[in-house]
Amino acid sequence: MSRRTDPAADSDPRNRADALALRVLVWGEHALLYLVSIILLIAGGGILVVTGLTVARSHQSWAERFVITLEGLLLILIVLEIFVTVLTHLEGGRLMLEPFLIVGVIAVIRHILSIVVRLTLPGGQPAESRDQLIELGVYAGVVFVLVAALALSRRTRRADDPPAPAHAPAA
Repeated sequence: MSRRTDPAADSDPRNRADALALRVLVWGEHALLYLVSIILLIAGGGILVVTGLTVARSHQSWAERFVITLEGLLLILIVLEIFVTVLTHLEGGRLMLEPFLIVGVIAVIRHILSIVVRLTLPGGQPAESRDQLIELGVYAGVVFVLVAALALSRRTRRADDPPAPAHAPAA
């Protein structure tokens, strides 16, 4: 007879202690996840404010301000994607690969934008430009690999989903 169905097992103090310890750990996990969620929301708002102030006070060209704004918004997307992942976990969902791949793609695109801005600025050294072009090529390859992994993940998930019924019952 298994310990779960044995009435004597419920009165075992060791099982009660294990259950209490598990409840405390789960509560602690949820408390930390709520704290992380709040911090992520504050960070996203802070990034938005700092980006707005930076662009408003900047004396750079409109193109450079646009890139700064775009980079800030992409950073906010990264923070929000992590926030949604934490919320999904709090709601009882499983940790999924896709949000992390999306965050990776957005992060690499931010780096690509940064390199493009540095390449367009006058006064760069030819050796630096060559290094930046190599870096740009590497980042393009990373984006390709991450997008391929994202496509594979979505395709695998669809293959694992049960097929939809041929016809749905009328409501």
